Amino acid sequence: MQKSGAAASMNGLRTAVRAGKGTVANPASRRLLSDVTITRTGKPIIRTQGGRSSLGGHTVTVFGATGFLGRYIVNRLARQGCNVIIPYREEMAKRHLKVSGDLGRVTFLEMDLRNTPSIEESVRHSDVVYNLIGRTYTTKNFDFEDVNVEGAARIAEAVAKYDVDRFIHVSSHNADINSPSEYYKTKAQGEAIVRDIFPETTIVRPAPMFGFEDQLLHKLAGGSNILTSNNLQERYWPVHVVDVGMALEKMCQDDSTAEQTYELYGPKNYSTAEIGELVDKEIIKHRRHINIPKRILKPAANLLNKALWWHTLNPDEIEREFIDQKIDETAKTFKDLDITPAELSSLTFHYLQGYRSWAFQDLPPATEREKKEEKQYLHVIDNQYTLSSVSLSALQEFYADRDEREKEYEDLKVEVKSDGLLRMEIFQEDWNESQFWKGSERVVGQGFSWLGRERVVKYGMLNDGDDGDANESNEQYSDETATILAEELLRDATEHTTITVVSAPSVFVQIKNILTKRNVPAHLRPRIHLLEFDKRFEVFPEFVFYDFGNPLKLPPSLKGSADRIIVDPPFLSEDCQTKAALTVRWLAKSWPEPQSSAKKEDLRLVICTGERMETLIKKLYRPPGIQTTDFEPAHSKGLGNEFYCYANFECEDWKWKVDQD
Repeated sequence: MQKSGAAASMNGLRTAVRAGKGTVANPASRRLLSDVTITRTGKPIIRTQGGRSSLGGHTVTVFGATGFLGRYIVNRLARQGCNVIIPYREEMAKRHLKVSGDLGRVTFLEMDLRNTPSIEESVRHSDVVYNLIGRTYTTKNFDFEDVNVEGAARIAEAVAKYDVDRFIHVSSHNADINSPSEYYKTKAQGEAIVRDIFPETTIVRPAPMFGFEDQLLHKLAGGSNILTSNNLQERYWPVHVVDVGMALEKMCQDDSTAEQTYELYGPKNYSTAEIGELVDKEIIKHRRHINIPKRILKPAANLLNKALWWHTLNPDEIEREFIDQKIDETAKTFKDLDITPAELSSLTFHYLQGYRSWAFQDLPPATEREKKEEKQYLHVIDNQYTLSSVSLSALQEFYADRDEREKEYEDLKVEVKSDGLLRMEIFQEDWNESQFWKGSERVVGQGFSWLGRERVVKYGMLNDGDDGDANESNEQYSDETATILAEELLRDATEHTTITVVSAPSVFVQIKNILTKRNVPAHLRPRIHLLEFDKRFEVFPEFVFYDFGNPLKLPPSLKGSADRIIVDPPFLSEDCQTKAALTVRWLAKSWPEPQSSAKKEDLRLVICTGERMETLIKKLYRPPGIQTTDFEPAHSKGLGNEFYCYANFECEDWKWKVDQD
């Protein structure tokens, strides 16, 4: 009797819930009222509300789950209560997938792609099968056809044998039977063969994917050089791997996606070089890429691929660099799945923050979306991303200085065009552009270049005077010193004289001012060149970019052109001084041999640098007869190092310095 009463009570409960009377308010009770769906083959599937502990749902086999995309689809399926079967080949490659679902929800089966029984065992109890297996490079055991064609065919045959309800085959963008790339060609062959074996196959062609384990952003952000043959000009629509995983999950639940082909790509087209620029900006570093012609790199890659057992570079990867992504207009897209794909530039901070140096870890993300994402992973409760008081003060000062420099630079352009007297104050040393500061980043690590040296010293990040052997001559000369040096370079100069100023912009500005004051006509003025690292001086037509690290990387027309040279090397180091001397010798119109009787006065040479470089300077410039003078250059802000002027001629302003020994 009690049993009958209990049964009647349960029937009444079900009737009440189905009638929408809201008798049961406990969510746990609603979970037990699952709908049963009959699949195409007559197999019952219990539809659940989801959750790791759900009882029921699909049984899904995911081939290739240990790869990049695999972990995302396994995670989405297992956390909604599906039984996920993961065929694997390497024991250590699948461990991280165990925690994707509740206990017993993720099952591992050892499988060999050439062993048909092991493949059949993996799919015999499943109602959905995903094939994510693909090979983008060849190995000694598997080539493209072994994996992308024959392997796909064996899986499709097993699916057809057990009449699995859904088969979703992940191919690749640019899959084309006529492609010059073996990878794209075999992917197209794989699509054709699985459709032939199992016509209801859903084919998915994702674009190059980015995410935490990708071979796109992380490859560009890595510290090693990347060899390329197409100058990183390959174009495609990069897609977020999370969006592809979401799309694959929806295909599992939506039977209307059967027999369809989907092209899954991001909202914006990029070249690899453009993505590289985004990466460099995000990690606040510059990564170099070496371009080698395809006819050279492909044979080298082929030999390298055979000689080494680990993957380095494959000839087919080089071929794919010359193939831009083409979209199949007849295929369906994210839009048909009601998914809006994420844009790459909005997620670079999220994936690349770990590549920043320690000095930039506290910098806020670039966008509001990135700020929210960072809070999500760092569990920041406050609505404001807070910096330390020191960093915040330095950052505010940096932005103020940047705005002021931009305004001054615009004013400078107008002043240069006016052909009036120039004010060197406008060219106050910009430590962000100084070659001294760029080179000195090794002293304080990769960071703080955005602050500038003065603020770094101010806030205690670097001891004042810790210049890493820097030549403080990067400060401007005083007006008096600049005038004396300019006058001596101009003395007796004619329209046939060429004066070259290397890393001494204040002298260059003073030369132009003196010629303006004297009203020297343009056609009677000497030819002047300014070799300088600071690109603010590009406002002058005489400007030539100069980096002492590449001492001869200069326009060929300057070789052997200079009659008079002044050089102020940016570092008090043997390396810098030697390279500057190499530049001077390359520029000089005449360079007497040590035993030559040629007049050394044919070349007027002035070197301004530190006192401790005296022995090296005399050694490097012995042929033109360089000597230490009694003239001591002065700087606008003074110096901590003793500074000398070396020259190969005497004049009204200096004589040879008499040794005190």
